[in-house]
Amino acid sequence: MTSRQPLVLFGISNLLGDIIEVAALAGFRVSTLVTNQPEVVRPRTIPLSDRLGRLEQPPAVVPLEDFFPSHGEAYFIGTTSTGKGDLVDKLWNRFAIRFCNLIHPRAFVSASSTLGEGVFLGANSVIGSGCGIGDHVFINRGVTVGHDTRIGRFSRLSPGCNVAGFVRIGEACVLGMGCNVIEELVIGDRAVVAAGAVVIRDVQPDTLVAGVPAELKKGLAAKV
Repeated sequence: MTSRQPLVLFGISNLLGDIIEVAALAGFRVSTLVTNQPEVVRPRTIPLSDRLGRLEQPPAVVPLEDFFPSHGEAYFIGTTSTGKGDLVDKLWNRFAIRFCNLIHPRAFVSASSTLGEGVFLGANSVIGSGCGIGDHVFINRGVTVGHDTRIGRFSRLSPGCNVAGFVRIGEACVLGMGCNVIEELVIGDRAVVAAGAVVIRDVQPDTLVAGVPAELKKGLAAKV
């Protein structure tokens, strides 16, 4: 049996199971989970200990302050939070760590598109021709990204959302499940598009839009 490259995940996400599965399909073995924040367990979620208990070979769990890189490891940001830039910067400043991409084998990326580092691409997602996907973008299952679209770093696209061609999505944006964005629009930095929304006009930075068609619901506090 061919040995798999050890992969270190930084941060906890409710999508941990998906990340571990895609990592395995991509030829990695998650060896270590590095926690950077206390775990938050809500009434309808599952504790980390229970999720790790499902695995035949659960990774070691260590706090960030006790982590030190080892030779031969690969690295990936395991949290899907759009605020993970602080964690990325901390790891770069301390260890000059670079990050791999995790791409499901049933995802498609056009040969004319480019991916940054630390990108996740889930099953049955499609990246069209001429796209540019920024660092640490998390694209979940069944997402379509149209030709020549640009997605800024740290943004998250939820399952089943559809983005048309020539769209510009800023940094740290969230596109909710099943939303649709028509062509040639701009989604400003840190904007949130609610699940099921249909976006037919530009979305300003630091705002939440929802509905069909999508309308402004509220402003969001900008990160200082």
